[in-house]
Amino acid sequence: MKKRGFVWLCMCGAAWVLSGCGHAATQRTVVEDFTPIIDNDGADPWILQTDDVYYYTKTTGNNLTLWRSEQLTDVAAGEEKVIWEMPADLENIWAPELHFIEGQWIVYFAANKPSETHRMYALINDQTDPYSGEWVLKAVDGMDDTFAIDGTVLTLGDANYFIWSGWAGYENVAQNIYIAAMTSPTSVQGEKQLISAPEYAWEMKQTPLINEAPQVIIKENTVNLVYSGSGSWDNDYALGLLTMATDADPLVKDNWQKETEPIFQQTDAVFGPGHNGFAKSKDGTEDWLIYHAARWDHSGWARSIRLQSFTWDEAGKLVIDQPLGDGETQTLPAGEPSRLRLAAKDAVATGDLTTIADETALTKQIVSGFESTNDRLTFQAKIDQTGDYTVIAYVKSPEYLTLSAPIQFNMGSKEEVKTLLVPPSQYYQPIQVRFSLVEGSEEIILSSEIGVDTVQVDRLEIIQIDEE
Repeated sequence: MKKRGFVWLCMCGAAWVLSGCGHAATQRTVVEDFTPIIDNDGADPWILQTDDVYYYTKTTGNNLTLWRSEQLTDVAAGEEKVIWEMPADLENIWAPELHFIEGQWIVYFAANKPSETHRMYALINDQTDPYSGEWVLKAVDGMDDTFAIDGTVLTLGDANYFIWSGWAGYENVAQNIYIAAMTSPTSVQGEKQLISAPEYAWEMKQTPLINEAPQVIIKENTVNLVYSGSGSWDNDYALGLLTMATDADPLVKDNWQKETEPIFQQTDAVFGPGHNGFAKSKDGTEDWLIYHAARWDHSGWARSIRLQSFTWDEAGKLVIDQPLGDGETQTLPAGEPSRLRLAAKDAVATGDLTTIADETALTKQIVSGFESTNDRLTFQAKIDQTGDYTVIAYVKSPEYLTLSAPIQFNMGSKEEVKTLLVPPSQYYQPIQVRFSLVEGSEEIILSSEIGVDTVQVDRLEIIQIDEE
């Protein structure tokens, strides 16, 4: 039986309040929802789910890092491990994916050797736990020597197929989606077969033309292949869909039906949504899309990671609404614990912090300042069970367009203080850590490590991590 403690606001008389002189009584807010941004910096997200945990990875550029968590929504705050450092003869690691095939952990990723274009590689680990043992590097054998990125695996019955984005030849004219049969987790055979090329107006907004980031998910008797089209560096980046019957031959292009319009694209508040992965809720009843989007309008490759649920039509074809805005909430994945949400306006502010209205914030009133290291915002909560908690502060800088580097920002409990990075973003984004909190009164304190730059705080959220 899972045990879970409850986090309560400090009690004063008959009202649940945050302690601190001059602050009005505030009803405690235990919520069953969350906003879509789950990682404030990153691209090309991937999640692999096991019986116990979610494994998460993304493009870091120079290494392969895994995170793991019992919950989907706080996976970016989970246990973190660099499993492999890039050697000197490789550059620019892109879009890693963790798979478990034929009793082995496999991480597929793209990288290039100096003066060459990207190729597909695989890391192999035969240990039960991917956080232990040695990872062995191999090239994906049988592929030609043209540009290739974003490799993934489609499994149909006993057969595996490798799907990737690449060039037809040696000129950067267009990226297409190709497929080949696999003879092992690290080898393919036969000529690569084209299954999608940029052809519709929405896929051809930038040059070179782009079809990339193929991801597959099967429902009923339908294979769904979601891919990204147009340039990842601009707002037009969007998701498209190919479908195929599970009893058809995936190596035959005509067996794939391609939607003429994107299934997920920019709005007036979300820009460049693309390069997705898939996950299920803990109880297996819900499907979730993880993807990246721009941190501000026309931000280029400055991106954050988002999570959103989706459904299916009667034929087993994926159906998803438009991207949720950063201030819109959705119900937590089934089986995840409720969380305590504390408004920054109700915390104890010291120094020159001010409370101002902000309609873009979830709480509509935020605390602004932190230009001095003497500015502190203190949230106080009563913990009725000692344990590990994920603590998330939702923050942004109003000067995101002029910041030359992320802001160093502190989050501390009684026992420890951690310095986190606040990347430039027009959205309130999570900075999150795991703290061991002790039964009784606990303070969570936010402050700037250096000062100078303005930071605005919307709210704090506290989640207890599952414990047996």
